[in-house]
Amino acid sequence: MPRRINASFAALAVALALVQPAPAFAAKRVRPSIVQIDAAARARGNRRAIAVAIGERLFTHVLPVQLLEIRASGLGKLAYVGLRFSGEKFHGPVSKATLDGELLSAVENAFAVSPEIREVDCWIVVPIPVAPGTIVSGDKAMPTERDVLTLSVRRGESAAHLARRLNGGEGIVVDPHWVARALVRSTPHA
Repeated sequence: MPRRINASFAALAVALALVQPAPAFAAKRVRPSIVQIDAAARARGNRRAIAVAIGERLFTHVLPVQLLEIRASGLGKLAYVGLRFSGEKFHGPVSKATLDGELLSAVENAFAVSPEIREVDCWIVVPIPVAPGTIVSGDKAMPTERDVLTLSVRRGESAAHLARRLNGGEGIVVDPHWVARALVRSTPHA
């Protein structure tokens, strides 16, 4: 019996040696940062590398309005980006000025990632209550969220022009009931 135990321990030692990385390789392994993990988890589309790069720029600090998805898609040398934000789960009080600033910053950061990006679309969504048993995927799916704000920005639009559009609502679709319910009236203190 002692030989069987020794043989078992020897087999276990060999198995552990095979799965353990060699010391030279272990030193080179670098754990990804939270920024990299968040960027990769939210990236979508056929230009995923662009989406990840945008996320790595945006997630360097906590965004007031939660960014749910970064989609980068394209054909040839052209890419288009979509940024989907949550209209309910804010990381603190959000005023109209805070929201406008975040959208402006997100668009600028997205365009800065690649000259291939021709347009950045932003939309803010809120969930739609769905009754139990409702089909939510497939051909007969019922929607589970609705847009409360949409914004499209083409490359070349200046930050000043976009800020004026955000302030005045030009070319922006927004649900005024959501604004009245979700946004605070004044700018929060940092």
